[in-house]
Order: sequence, then C-alpha cells, then structure tokens
Amino acid sequence: MAGVPALTPYAPRRFWLHVLLGGLAIVGGGCGQARRPQASAAPAGLPQPGPVLRKGDRVAWVGSSSTRIGVWPRTVEFLLRTRHPELAIDFRRFGTPGATFRKGTDELKRWPDDYRPDVVFFNYGVNDAGTGREGLARFMEDMERCVATARARGARVVLVTPQAADVRRSGPGAAARRTLYAEMMLAHGRGKGWTVIDVHHPLDALQRAGQREERGFSILRDSIHLTRPAYVAWGFFLFDRLDLPFVRSAAALTSEGQVTATENCTISDVEAGPDTLSFTRDDAALPILPPGPLPPRSPVPLEAHSRYLLAVTGLPPGEYEIRCEGYPIGTAGAHALALGVNLNTLLLDGGREAPWAELAGAIWEGRMLERVGRTRWRFVVARRPRGER
Repeated sequence: MAGVPALTPYAPRRFWLHVLLGGLAIVGGGCGQARRPQASAAPAGLPQPGPVLRKGDRVAWVGSSSTRIGVWPRTVEFLLRTRHPELAIDFRRFGTPGATFRKGTDELKRWPDDYRPDVVFFNYGVNDAGTGREGLARFMEDMERCVATARARGARVVLVTPQAADVRRSGPGAAARRTLYAEMMLAHGRGKGWTVIDVHHPLDALQRAGQREERGFSILRDSIHLTRPAYVAWGFFLFDRLDLPFVRSAAALTSEGQVTATENCTISDVEAGPDTLSFTRDDAALPILPPGPLPPRSPVPLEAHSRYLLAVTGLPPGEYEIRCEGYPIGTAGAHALALGVNLNTLLLDGGREAPWAELAGAIWEGRMLERVGRTRWRFVVARRPRGER
C-alpha cells in the first residue's frame, strides 16, 4: 500500500462526518490501519473480550423471525465477504418465529454434534418483551442460561439487542417494552462482561431521522418486522460495531498516467490521452454496496463503510465522466477528482445501477465468492464536452 495516508479510526455515531468530509484525499503521507473500539467493553475487574470474529470462524445467527427472514444477517455476511475476504468465515442461520431466549436454549441443546459454531450471535428479546416489566427477571435468567449453553458447546457469544419500533405501527406500549428490554440486555450483558451489540438505538434514531424527512417513513412493515431497507441498516449498524480493521480500496493516478498511490488494489494497463485516462483496476477488497433497496444515507453508515475511492490529479478544469466496463458511474469536476471521489457516492447521487450489480447480487446470495479479492475492472475517465449535461 504505497503512499496512502493512515486512516482515521471510525467512531460509531460519527459516520456522517466521514460522509460529509469524505476522507477522500488519498495522496501522500504514510500508510496504516485503523481499528475501531470493540462493540462493548468489559467493566473494570472483568477480562476484556478478544476479537469478535477470527479467521476461519463458523458463525451461527440465532434468533426469532427477523433472523429467519435473513436480511440483516445477509447484510453482515455481504459486508464481511467483500471487505474482509481473508477471514473466510462460514455462516449458518437459525431463526424461529416467536422465539425467546428460553426457546433458544432448547434449540441449542438439539443442535447436531457435527455443527460446532465458533461464534453465536443471539438476537432475542422482541418476543420476550411482550411480558413487560413482570417478565424481566425471567428474561435475564433465560438469557444467562442461553449464553451458558452456547459457551458449553465451545462458542463465543455475541448478544444483539431487539429492534426498535415505529410507535404508529407497534403502539406506544410495545415500543416502550422493546426499549426497556434492549436497555436491560445492554446493562445486564455488559455487567457480565459479555459482548453486546446495540442495534436498537441506532434503528430508533433511523426512525426519527427518516420521519423528520418524510412523515410517512417507517422502519416497520407491520407491528414487529422491519422493512428490507431497515434490515439492511441493521446489518450496517452491527457490522460497524465489530472489532475489525477499517477497509477501503483506493487508487490515485496523475492525468499523465502515473500511479501515485494504491490501497487494497493494483493498477495496470494505463493509457493517457489529451482528454481521457483509462486503466485496469484489480481489487483485493471490494467495498461495494449490497443490492437495494437501501436505507436513507445520512442516518446509516452506507458510504462510510463503502470506501471505493479514485483520485486523478493534474486534470485540466472541467467535468469528467467516470465509466467502468462501459457503464457510467457518475461525473466529477477536476478539483473533486484531485481530492478523490467515492465511486459508491457517485452511483448513489446519480441513482444509477452499479456496473458490478450482478456480482453484488451473487455475493448476497452466497455465490461467486471466489471473485471477491480477484475482481478486475476497466475504468475510463473522460472529459465531457463543455455545455454537455
């Protein structure tokens, strides 16, 4: 990774700053890897947990109907496979409609002996919350029993809070109970030194932000289950809180065709002309967006975790079109290209389908995984005639 500046650690709830400021300058400086804080820290006096995920892990997603629907687990799988193909993680999903922590304990005991996950993500609580305050003591007992059962099978455990609600669809009572149980899980789990990932409050913030922008916006499609975009947001929120190095793919060239910096990619077959620059880009990591529909951009770290960057310096003033494999990605001025642009941002701004949409769809479905880390694309940056829109 020659000549690429060190990355700034990504802080949860500050993703909008990365989107606004871009972090796009990829020329000069030294190189380095940034790490974000762990999803949760053990209280003083308790052992600090190790990395949430490790190379070659077998991961089990365990929960109720939202886990069975599968959009949030698939989003996390997509992000891990495209950003961290080196981890080579295997995934299996176990979701039972209406399930609780008590039901989860029973299901774990029935797992076949030939399946031994290294990590179990538990997403229960939304159904447990139906019992209200009176059920809190049993909720904590069931949670402890479920965690102990998974650990007895040799698995590391991650708890994922229940989802938030839109009170207009769930009713204020149900929404309040879900918040109560999410916060109890956070307090009790962290008090035990467990790893707890909070998606409840980010989803609640998404609901509030979306509703401010559009009165009819809702993260819910019924009284409990989320819309597909909200489930995708859930996946991004969870991925953001994993203890993983921040990954981007970045390339910087001059208008004369000199490659000045790369990160997680290589550039070859460069051709420079008076008004065009073309090159082949091989990506070792592929931080592309998952298939849509996608959630709102400002409350969700879509672009902050999808840093697919290109910078071209020395271009004459004007507007330039960026194409990949003949498909338009977007346009940018010479000054913006000199600083660096996020190709995902250009696609979102223009509402265009990505040139790699077919590959993204296949990876989402768990196919063509051998392509990740081995993608090769032909790019063209061409000056647009003055006055053309």
